[in-house]
Amino acid sequence: MKDDTRHIGLALSGGNALGAYAAGAYEALHGAGIEPDIVSGASIGAVTAAILAGNPPAERVEKLQAFWQQAATGSAFGLAPVSGRPRDIYNKMHAMQTVFAGRPGLFMPRPTGFLSMLPGTPPDLGLFDGRPLVPTLERLVDFDRLNRAGLPLVIACVDLETGEPVYFDSRKQAITPQHLLATTAFIPGFPPVEVDGRLLGDPGMFCNLPLDPLLDAPPAGDQLCFCVDLFDSRGERPASLDSALERAQDIAFSSQSLRSIEAYRKEQRLRALLAEIAPRIDAADPTRAAIEREARTGAVEVVLVAYRPPAHETGAKAIEFSRASIGERWEAGRADMSAAVEAWREGRASRRDPGFTFYDGRRHA
Repeated sequence: MKDDTRHIGLALSGGNALGAYAAGAYEALHGAGIEPDIVSGASIGAVTAAILAGNPPAERVEKLQAFWQQAATGSAFGLAPVSGRPRDIYNKMHAMQTVFAGRPGLFMPRPTGFLSMLPGTPPDLGLFDGRPLVPTLERLVDFDRLNRAGLPLVIACVDLETGEPVYFDSRKQAITPQHLLATTAFIPGFPPVEVDGRLLGDPGMFCNLPLDPLLDAPPAGDQLCFCVDLFDSRGERPASLDSALERAQDIAFSSQSLRSIEAYRKEQRLRALLAEIAPRIDAADPTRAAIEREARTGAVEVVLVAYRPPAHETGAKAIEFSRASIGERWEAGRADMSAAVEAWREGRASRRDPGFTFYDGRRHA
C-alpha cells in the first residue's frame, strides 16, 4: 500500500549475472503494491533501473523477465543438477561459456582484447564488447518515457581519470544507452566509455550500491529506501581458491554498502538531534539558523536485502548465466524482499535511532 506522505527510493547494486536477484526483489515490491518514487542503479542495477523507469508499472516485471530470458539464451549443458559437485561443475562450465562466447544480446568477446595479453601485441582496454546490449535496451526500454522522468532514474559511474563519482539524473539530462554502457564498463573486462568528454566506467570499485543520490539530498518529509545488494558480507569459511575468490568479492563489494548505511545512520541521528535542539536556542542567536539548516525532522527508513549465494555458486558467479542459476537468483530476490516487506510492515526493525530505522533483511546462515 502506497503511503502518500512517504517518499520511496529503490537502490540497485551491480553484479552482472547476479542482477536477476534484483529483478525478483522488484517483483516482490510490485506484488506488495509498493512502487518507487525514484530509482538509482550501478552497472546491472542501472540496467534494471532503466527498465523500470522506461516502462509503466504494469509492464515492468514482464520486461525484466524478457531481459533475463535474453541473458539466458544459449544456456548449454542440459538440465542443471540440483546441488553438490555436479552442480558446481555445471556452473563453472557456464562461466567458461561466457568467457569464450559472451552472452547473446548483452556482450561478446573482443578478440583484440584477449590477444592483447600476449607479448608484442597491440594494447586493448577490454576483454568484452558491451555494444550488443544497446539493441536489447532499445527493445525493452522506452527512452522517451524514461527521460520524461515520471520515475526519476539516477545512474552511477566513475571517472577513470579522477576517480570521482559521476551521476546521471533523468531529471537533469537525457539518458541514452551510452550512459548504460558506461556504468557497466567494469575494467578490464569492458572498455571504458567516453561521455561528455569524461572517460567513465563501472562504479563498483568505490560504490557498488548508489545510495548517495537517494539520501544525500532527501525530499521533505519521511523517506523509505529499499536497497538491493547483489553481494553479502556474511558467508561460509572459504575452503578452496574458488570459494576464497567468492568471499573476497562478496566482502569487497558489500562492505561499501554497509559503510554507506552506517554513515547515513549516524548523520540522520545527528540531524534529528539538531531538530530537537534548535527550538531551545534564542532566535537572535546566529547559531540557531545554522543549526536549523542542518536539522531534519523527516524520518528515514532503510530496508536492505542481499543475495546470499547457495553452496554451488562459484567464484565466477557474476559471469555465470545458466538458465537454472538465473531462475534461482530471481526466486531468492523475490522471497527475500517479500520477507523484508513483511518485517517492515510489522515494524520488526533491526535498529532504531532518532530519525533513522534500519531493517536488515539479509538472510541468516
